[in-house]
Amino acid sequence: MKNLKIIAVWNPKGGQGKSMLSINLAAAAVEMSLKPLVICQDPQGTSMNYGENGNLNFPVLGSIPKVKPDVDLIIFDYQASDWELPNYDLIIMPLKPARDQYATYIEAYKRAEIKGKRIITVVTDGQAHRLSERKTTEYLKDQGAFVIPSSGVFSRAADEYRTIFDSTLNKAYKVGERRKEITSILAKALLEN
Repeated sequence: MKNLKIIAVWNPKGGQGKSMLSINLAAAAVEMSLKPLVICQDPQGTSMNYGENGNLNFPVLGSIPKVKPDVDLIIFDYQASDWELPNYDLIIMPLKPARDQYATYIEAYKRAEIKGKRIITVVTDGQAHRLSERKTTEYLKDQGAFVIPSSGVFSRAADEYRTIFDSTLNKAYKVGERRKEITSILAKALLEN
């Protein structure tokens, strides 16, 4: 029997990069010879849109399967505005470093911390030219957060419902750096799990 690992990608604030992170973590898992499954808990269905458009090499489901799936890793992509903490020990919390977004993250982080959750913070889409965002990003990085800078490769991938690990993007600007960042997050999550 496989040692199934579960990762919850959660932040009650919308637009923080939960779906982008979920599908790219799954793609990184495939690169590591793992069999991932993404379960989209979001009624907006962003991850489901990726799954239904056929450019992924892993499954995406809209609900928890009734039979235990033959996978190594399940990644739950939680919906925005869901303040109920995931039942799983490990939470990946993406956030954009703008002040209003950061405030929601802090409140959610405290709730998770009180319940003893292990939390991996990922700063997404920071704008280094904005002083407050740069300071927030630097602070969180000093606290151990991962940082995924704003990058056109994510937009290119999203245009065709692909992940940044798709071979059609092998020559995209800085794709190698973005892939390493995602893979580092997954490696940390697998070690913590």
